[in-house]
Amino acid sequence: MSKSSNTIAAFAFFLILAILLGLCIKTSIDMKKQTQEPQVSGIYIQFENGTTEPEVNAILDNYNITENYTIDYDSKDMLRRYYITVDQDKKTDIINELKKDENLTFEVEIRKENYNIIILPEEFIADKKFIAMLKKNNLQLKQSILCYIRIGDGSTDWISEGDAIRIKNGLETNEKVLNVFLSHFEY
Repeated sequence: MSKSSNTIAAFAFFLILAILLGLCIKTSIDMKKQTQEPQVSGIYIQFENGTTEPEVNAILDNYNITENYTIDYDSKDMLRRYYITVDQDKKTDIINELKKDENLTFEVEIRKENYNIIILPEEFIADKKFIAMLKKNNLQLKQSILCYIRIGDGSTDWISEGDAIRIKNGLETNEKVLNVFLSHFEY
């Protein structure tokens, strides 16, 4: 064989070796991603009516969010959510009345100290039976403030699910927070 043929063969051999090595490294990285803890890219928080943007900032400052974040205050990207506040002793009666209308279902019931919050979808707003039930029980329908907390500063756009759950659990103890949902990072 000539010297140029040997050079081409050696180059081809090392090129094939480099490609195989690259595929092995990529597979190893992909497997590592699959086994790591889920990542959270954002947090949806439902605040009680009247919670201001400075109050939201102050509440979030109390939790150790390890990454930078931005707040979409009163986010228009989320469905409107309404709620009623019910005394503990009236809770069962109110829930039974809500369940009477088969076309309407409430979404979530959250227990606070001595009262319950019942989260309702927008479809309740125009229902005449529901409005009559509110008047009869002297309840006020309120619209919640919805905020989206976007995690990241460009270099890291997520926090671990463990950190996110710690933050979620802490937020849910705050009186102004009605509900917290995590938004998971998609690979």
